[in-house]
Amino acid sequence: MSRKVYIARNYRSKFDAAGKAKMDCETILENNGWQNIGFKQTWIANSVLGTLISALGVSWALLRLKSGSTVCLQYPFNKFYGYCLWGAKLKNSKVLTLVHDVRSLKGKYGHSEKEINMLNKSDQLIVHNDKMRAWFEEQNIQGEITNIEAFDYLHTDNPNAQRTPTDYDKIRVVFAGNMGPFVYELDALERGNFKFDLYGVGYDEKKVKNINNTMLDYKGCFPSDKVIDHIDGDFGLVWYGNTLDTCDGVTGQYLKYNNPHKLSLYLLCEMPIIIWDKAAMADFVEEQGIGFKVSSLRDIKTRLAELTPEQIDQMKQNVQRVKADVQSGQYLTRALERLS
Repeated sequence: MSRKVYIARNYRSKFDAAGKAKMDCETILENNGWQNIGFKQTWIANSVLGTLISALGVSWALLRLKSGSTVCLQYPFNKFYGYCLWGAKLKNSKVLTLVHDVRSLKGKYGHSEKEINMLNKSDQLIVHNDKMRAWFEEQNIQGEITNIEAFDYLHTDNPNAQRTPTDYDKIRVVFAGNMGPFVYELDALERGNFKFDLYGVGYDEKKVKNINNTMLDYKGCFPSDKVIDHIDGDFGLVWYGNTLDTCDGVTGQYLKYNNPHKLSLYLLCEMPIIIWDKAAMADFVEEQGIGFKVSSLRDIKTRLAELTPEQIDQMKQNVQRVKADVQSGQYLTRALERLS
């Protein structure tokens, strides 16, 4: 049986939302018997010092890597992924790549042959979902591939976190994250039994078109380790882009392939999901009974009006089931088991 190892790295902050998924994956790997052969996980904000520590940690790990091991690499890994691949192959070790982002799919660099060639050196890959897996297969990726299905979000419930019962005459739809242009278009929606509660950065009250008659209620911005305790709503919205009618732009189109960490955050806040129907996670949401999909945000009024209190309560019960797995690391655990 091969020795299973991973390489911990430096993150800008222990409470940085951008690094939360990767930090959690390191913890889940450890909990599943994988051994860290690098330096301990660190949280140094200085980019130069942090990069230096990661570089030294990777070099130390590759020196310690024993022949015949299986090493789990999280991708992207700054400038070090290629270096780790080289070291692993030099030590005759297998590489399992846990994919967080694919630059080629984000459209920033167009289709990148270099990126595909690099990922093709991995023996096994854990990707987000069936849509991303199909794309990898179209690129003739040769490694064994499985899906994580949803990103885990390790968290211990705070018994003091506020969870207000649903008022079915004024359902609170939460959007958490960067305030994209579509947010300021929400007031163009026909009024119904709902409002929008906003959490995150980039909110500009000056962009609200009618501040005296708005459905938008900005609640503030909170650190990633505290935001779960502050969000109090009924549904979580997964939507990106400029318009109400589709998810456009790079981030919007990326929803067709990725598992947004935001969705896992909403589940931990005990909220069912409203998601774009072309998003890769839309099928997961409906199959698990944890929300519904819409082709346009203009559909929200009708969909919410059609739901009975009993149907919403059932969604919330289903959310509790999926939440239990997400907050305890079961999705990555099962993916690792499928590849063992």
